[in-house]
Amino acid sequence: MEFEIDQARFLSALALAQTVADKRSNNMPILANVLLRTTKDNRLVCSATDMMISITETIPVEVKSPGALTLGVRSLHNVVRTLPNKPIRVKSAENHWAELSVARSSFKLMGQVHTDFPELPDPKGQKFITIPGHAFSDLIQRTQFSVSTDEARVNLNGVLFECDGATGTMVSTDGHRLTKYSLPLAGPRLERGIIIPRKGMLEIKRVLDRVQGEVGLAVDSQHIFVQAAELTLSVKLNNVVFPPYEKVIPADHKRRVTAARDELVDALKRAEVMAPEKTATVRVQLDKGTLHLTADNPDLGVAHQELEIDYEGEPLVAGFNARYLIEVLEAIDAKQVHLDFQGELDPCVVRPVGDVDLLGVVMPMRI
Repeated sequence: MEFEIDQARFLSALALAQTVADKRSNNMPILANVLLRTTKDNRLVCSATDMMISITETIPVEVKSPGALTLGVRSLHNVVRTLPNKPIRVKSAENHWAELSVARSSFKLMGQVHTDFPELPDPKGQKFITIPGHAFSDLIQRTQFSVSTDEARVNLNGVLFECDGATGTMVSTDGHRLTKYSLPLAGPRLERGIIIPRKGMLEIKRVLDRVQGEVGLAVDSQHIFVQAAELTLSVKLNNVVFPPYEKVIPADHKRRVTAARDELVDALKRAEVMAPEKTATVRVQLDKGTLHLTADNPDLGVAHQELEIDYEGEPLVAGFNARYLIEVLEAIDAKQVHLDFQGELDPCVVRPVGDVDLLGVVMPMRI
C-alpha cells in the first residue's frame, strides 16, 4: 500500500481517531491502533474502535497502490503532528511496518496484522433521519454535566435520549441532581428511550462540533449511528433501564424565587470558594425580597452574601451543593431563572424564565 496525503487533513483524522481508540487495552492491543485502508478511487478509509465506539472517516488522497495497514494511533498522531504542512507519503513495508516521509524527514513505524482489526458495526441498511447537527449537540451540551461518572452505575452512566419524531429530549442524573432538556427535533421516532453511554455522548458531540449543517441519525437495537459528510460514528447503547425520572421531578411547588441568573451564578461561585471542599455545601435562606447564601468552612472561615430577588413567600432555610446549582445555571442562557422549593428537605427545581424547556433538579443537603 502507498498513498500521499495532506498533513493537516491527516492530522485532523488521527486526532479524532485517537480519542476513540482504546489506548489502555491489554487484552486486545490492536484496539490501540488505527486502520488505514486505501481504495482504487483515491480514498483513504481511516477507522478506530474500542469495541463500544467506532469511527470511520473517508479522506481524498492520492493512492499509488491500494491496500491496508494498522498502526498505533498515538505514535502515528505524534509523528504527523511534528511534520511540516506538506504532503506526506505513507508506504507499507515488510513485517507490517510503515514508512512515512516528507521533505527530508522519514519515519518507520511498527504496525500489526491489519486482518486482526475487528469488524465495525455496519450502518448499511439503516434508515438515517436528517437533523440539524447543532440541535443534537445542544441537547448533549445542556445535559452532559449531570451524567454519573461512576461506571458501576451503568443505568446512570449515560444520557437518556427520547424522540417522538417531533421533539427530542435528553435526561441525565447522577443520583444527586437531574437535568432534562427538550427541543423541537424531527428525529427518529423511538418506541422507547435509549441510553447513550457517557464516552459515546462526548464523542458524538466532538464529531458534531467539527461539522456544520445537517447530519444523519439512525438507531437500531444496539447502536446509534451519526453520519456527517464522509464520517460515520457508531456508539453501542447501554442495554439497561433508566430510572423513572418523572417521579423525581416535583409536580408543584410552595415557594418560587425569580432571580437574575448571572448574579446568582457569581454569588454561588464566591460562596463555593469558602464551602467545604468535599460537599461544597452552601446554606440557602429565603426571606421576602432577599436570598441569603452562606458558606461555613471550619478550616477557612465564613462567606455570606445577599441577593435581591422576587419572592413573597414564607421563609425557608436549606442546604445545597453549590457546584450542582452552578452547573445547571450555566446550562441556562436566560437572563432570569426560577428556583422552586417545597420544604427544607425537598429538592430545588431550577428553570429558565421563558419558553425554553429545560429544568434541573438538585437534591438538598443537611446543614
